[in-house]
Amino acid sequence: RALQRPKTRIYFREGRHFVGDNRNYGISQARGKYICCLDADDLIRPTYLEKAVFLLEAQGYDVVSTSIQCFGDSAVYYGMWRFPTLADMVRGNHVSTCAVFRKDLWKKAGGFQDTGIGRDYVYEDWRLWIRFSALGARIANIVEESLFRYRVHSESSLSKQDETVPPLARQHEAVVTFNDDVLTDEAFRLSEDRKRQRIQVLGPLVNLLSRQTPDAGAPTVLIALPFLFVGGAERLLSEMSLHLRTRGYRIVIVTTVPVDPKFGDSTEWFERATAEIFHLPRFLEPEWWREFIFYLIETKDVSLLWLAGSVVVYDLLPEIKAEWPGLKVTDLLFNTVGHTASNRKHRELIDVTLVENREVHDWLLKAGENPEKVLLIPSGVDLERYRPGPKPGRLLEELGIDPSSFIVGFSGRMSEEKSPESFLEIADRCRDDSRFVFLMTGAGPLADSVRQRIDGMGLGDRLRFLGKVEDVRQVLALYDVLVLPSRLDGRPVVVLESLAMGVPVVASRVGGVPELVREGETGFLCESGDVSGFADRVRWLAAHPQEHRRMKAAARAFAEAELDGRRMLQRYEEAIRGVLIS
Repeated sequence: RALQRPKTRIYFREGRHFVGDNRNYGISQARGKYICCLDADDLIRPTYLEKAVFLLEAQGYDVVSTSIQCFGDSAVYYGMWRFPTLADMVRGNHVSTCAVFRKDLWKKAGGFQDTGIGRDYVYEDWRLWIRFSALGARIANIVEESLFRYRVHSESSLSKQDETVPPLARQHEAVVTFNDDVLTDEAFRLSEDRKRQRIQVLGPLVNLLSRQTPDAGAPTVLIALPFLFVGGAERLLSEMSLHLRTRGYRIVIVTTVPVDPKFGDSTEWFERATAEIFHLPRFLEPEWWREFIFYLIETKDVSLLWLAGSVVVYDLLPEIKAEWPGLKVTDLLFNTVGHTASNRKHRELIDVTLVENREVHDWLLKAGENPEKVLLIPSGVDLERYRPGPKPGRLLEELGIDPSSFIVGFSGRMSEEKSPESFLEIADRCRDDSRFVFLMTGAGPLADSVRQRIDGMGLGDRLRFLGKVEDVRQVLALYDVLVLPSRLDGRPVVVLESLAMGVPVVASRVGGVPELVREGETGFLCESGDVSGFADRVRWLAAHPQEHRRMKAAARAFAEAELDGRRMLQRYEEAIRGVLIS
């Protein structure tokens, strides 16, 4: 039933057939320009075909494939070379079985060739990829992300050949011998030359644009971010995306800054709302980003461009608005530095700037922005998902923490603006009090230095860095107090979550934090960098259990009155709808 679609045809063949023969039959029936062969138990990521066809159409490649991530009974990862030549292909297979290639190239090469099974089996795909390359094909691989999932079974299956298959050395000999007629010196030279070529395709998007049929009933929102780190801003945006998706909006995500994986990746948060997530640095050279962004706007029938920090897209705004003057643009600012310069530079092209705290709102007005173009929507949290409860006994046991300990927590991005090193100094100031256990969670550029510093502090199990955690609620439930000594901040999501869970907060008096932490009621505010002040407040809370309990109750009461995430999501939806009809 899942395959009963207008453009899907299913063919059944009687009897047993070799893999290559089956593929050749299917390809012979295909009506399209490009072919992708996928075994029944393997998977491709939702954006793979779209990315591959863009490279084929816009950059003139003949074959596109991707790195391989095994799953099932193996988690092995197979990387690919970005632009393999014929010499590379002869030395080893640098094209995955799910490659997308031109049908006319398959016909020219004579298709897949089978040899048998077991000890007679020769890799039919490697043999064909070498022949493609020898015939002049330009090959490109998407290597920064594995878009092909190859299933490995413990028993014989579609993804596991008989153990009698010849070893790699004999496979290599066989595929080279088969292609001996095309492996000429001229073919090797031409392949090297074509690797260096940059083909300029005239009208590169003409075929991609002409076949799109936008859904008139589903407004499309293109959200442009610099990256998808693991952080509060990403959690907030992912919740907004999911809410809009449930209200009938189509969500498309694009990111434009390459990041180190150790900083964390929140892509899976956004995948709840959309499969259309495009990390441009992972599959395109920068000179092609403009073309691809324009392609997205046109083919996805984008109604609203939602800026959330991507300088690349900010700087494309003049061209975008010239091409699509009716396109609506919103910007989302979390604080008064960083992307505010881009916001001010392109303010005439932005319909509405959305802000989550009073500090940014007032800053924009002082900068001369029209009050009607600034909308303050205080961020909130899911009060049902984040609610007070007992400390998780199993987690306490796993961490070896005495239930009577007073647990001081830091959860946030390991980055300079969050000042995780200040938290370490606070822990050091409290080292003489055995009641305290200090826990840290998060990911980011300072993660390694934080770990190294902890190792040298001599606090043992009383100071731990847990790294990125899958469910922050379990850890927040352990905290007796959240400490956030930020140098710079907006309206931190972790503060909202902590208050909702009845955890008092000691935080820096920066950004929108003073709107959340009521002095002496739901926590305390300190000056950024005042490590002694932070340590004193933590000690005071531990020494006054009755006041601590009162603050826990006040934190939850404040959250129920001021931090309802449903209200926030509703206001964002109303804001988006208002921009679209204005």
